[in-house]
Amino acid sequence: MAQRYRPQLDGLRVIATSENSLSRARTAPRYPHPGDSTAIGSNVAYRLGKLRDLGLLQGVWLDCGCAEGGYTEALVAWGAQKAIGVDPERSRIDEAIARKLVNDEKLNRRPDAIEYHCCTDDFPLPDASVDAILLNEVLEHVANEAATLREIWRVLRPGGHLVVMSPNRWFPFEGHGMRFLGRNFGFPIPLLPWLPSSWSARVMAARNYWPHELRNIVAAAGFEIQKVDYVLPVLERYQWLPASVIPTYRRLMPRIEKTALRKFGVSTLVVATRPVGHT
Repeated sequence: MAQRYRPQLDGLRVIATSENSLSRARTAPRYPHPGDSTAIGSNVAYRLGKLRDLGLLQGVWLDCGCAEGGYTEALVAWGAQKAIGVDPERSRIDEAIARKLVNDEKLNRRPDAIEYHCCTDDFPLPDASVDAILLNEVLEHVANEAATLREIWRVLRPGGHLVVMSPNRWFPFEGHGMRFLGRNFGFPIPLLPWLPSSWSARVMAARNYWPHELRNIVAAAGFEIQKVDYVLPVLERYQWLPASVIPTYRRLMPRIEKTALRKFGVSTLVVATRPVGHT
């Protein structure tokens, strides 16, 4: 989502009143990049499987930063009554709409099951109009985390769920690459997440977060934290292990998720709710 936010990022100073949010504003990435979609093969099934296991795949979902609509489509296929995708990239929304029209006919799906809008933080939706919101590898790209979460609060119904997945700094690779000495390095950079953010933010294309940082940012926006967990890499796009080992690793993923090794997952998962009775 970051390309449309670039002018805001260039002039960004203070974006929130909480100490944590102020810290994140100062370490916003210098070279923002909209990010690539994670809607690839088994990654979709793995990530949505976590939401299914929590009983969340129902009602109306907002897919914030939907890219070409891979997860928006999958949310409906996995049980959501309706899914709304928003993204600031016009070309991505056009591709998502083209996919939707093909699938509506192919699947004999009702046309209003999925809709798309090209927008940034001003969602064309009424207050308290969605049951759940997915921020899947998106928050790290936005110019103003607090502003994005305020708009999410506005459209999420009281009691509704917010699901955030964003890069985990315990994972030893920075998947968005970096820009250093005038050169773009568009591949995962080893150990960059473990360097001080005061330096790494100068070369990074997106933020990353220690798990407690991501939790605190969501909580500072007024949401009640229900769960903090980790998302393992499925090793489809980037194969950080030898090819011969990957099938075994994938079979062991359910066991790994029950051990302390899950802390080194590629992303942190935060599930939160908008409290009932709060405006």
